[in-house]
Amino acid sequence: MMDRAKNRIAWAGGWHYAHNNQRYEELIPRLSNVDRYYVHLPRFWLLRGIRRRIWLPLLVRWLGTRYPLLFCTDWRQIRMVRARVVCDLDDPVFSVEEISALNLPNVAAVVTTTELVRKNLQEAGVRSPIEVIPQGVAIGRVDPDRVRAIRRQYSPDPDEVVVGLHQPHFDFASELPVGSVEQMYAVDNLLDAMMGAREENPRLVLWLVGRPSPKVSDFAAGHPWVRLIGYQPRVALMEFVSAFNIGVYPRTLDLKGRSSVKLLEYMACSVPVVGFDVVEMREVVQAGAGIVAQDVASFAAALVSLGANPQQRIRMGELGKQAAVPNHWDLLSERYGVLLEHWSRHEK
Repeated sequence: MMDRAKNRIAWAGGWHYAHNNQRYEELIPRLSNVDRYYVHLPRFWLLRGIRRRIWLPLLVRWLGTRYPLLFCTDWRQIRMVRARVVCDLDDPVFSVEEISALNLPNVAAVVTTTELVRKNLQEAGVRSPIEVIPQGVAIGRVDPDRVRAIRRQYSPDPDEVVVGLHQPHFDFASELPVGSVEQMYAVDNLLDAMMGAREENPRLVLWLVGRPSPKVSDFAAGHPWVRLIGYQPRVALMEFVSAFNIGVYPRTLDLKGRSSVKLLEYMACSVPVVGFDVVEMREVVQAGAGIVAQDVASFAAALVSLGANPQQRIRMGELGKQAAVPNHWDLLSERYGVLLEHWSRHEK
């Protein structure tokens, strides 16, 4: 074990039975120079808590005595070891604790997803080297026959125009903590925009791929144009996205420069996008793959416009797919492997 570990890199993390971070679900299995230690987190909350809060930290500390370099996807692990660390930070919170951990002397490098996040981290006081490797997407993981079957199942009328959104759960803003990042999952604005758009084009229907709250379920029960698809595992998700005619991004929360895997998935599946004017939408607009809305009324107008123009949808979809190709996880994981190899052989 010791001889093997001298030339290897270790990663350890909790692995949920149902849903995991999309970036790490795709990236970690592709890193051939990383030994992976999964701590599987079961449904039973007590056992899940023991494994997450006790067993996982013990495992990380033990790996820190065996490996010269750890690859961390949770910044809290930095303080658990003396070994050198490369820390991937896809969703920074910019807290005092986070910034302090990223500046510890055992941090070889921090990796984040956009130049804007790097800039914001540096302005927040991070002095460790910061690399940028963008979000990726698993292009090509789509069975056309399965896409057609999904479409027939949930929208049997071929004249319907499917507006789609996928996320872990759907709630009304009143159901979520005020001021919390969880507000990104609120669908109030989207439902308002859909109701306005359907006044002009009743062929528009909304697919929600994820777990609805009780209030969202009640709303859907009274509005048959809302189709609750439910949670779908990642292996099937891209086929559902490919069945959309229009993908939506109704978030208005400032994520401080983070990029969105969701938008990249829409683009990779040739699905045009309508979203509010947030930083994440810039890449979509630059690619010519979507429309930015300033408010609910213009969001509804964009849905009406795209819904009535299949040629525009096709054109935007093609441009989006072209822009997504360089972000294939097979390509990005090669870049990541080279970066990790570099830091495993060089002192900070």
